[in-house]
Amino acid sequence: MSISVYLPDSLKKQFDAYVKSKGMTTNGAIRKAVELLLKNDTDKKWGEWINHIEPDPDFPGIEELRKGLKDLNN
Repeated sequence: MSISVYLPDSLKKQFDAYVKSKGMTTNGAIRKAVELLLKNDTDKKWGEWINHIEPDPDFPGIEELRKGLKDLNN
């Protein structure tokens, strides 16, 4: 796949300096960035453990916490 990307001058300078400092190619750096973006976006799962958390019985309910708040609809 071939991708053309516009980078503002300041970002291009930062990117070029980063790539050079890491000894990477431009294509390699962009490939890694896409891999990280996809990994970070798809790995955002709580996991099954979240379904087994027991609520704290001493913590007030949402209705109690909202008492005294201004109604923004009125």
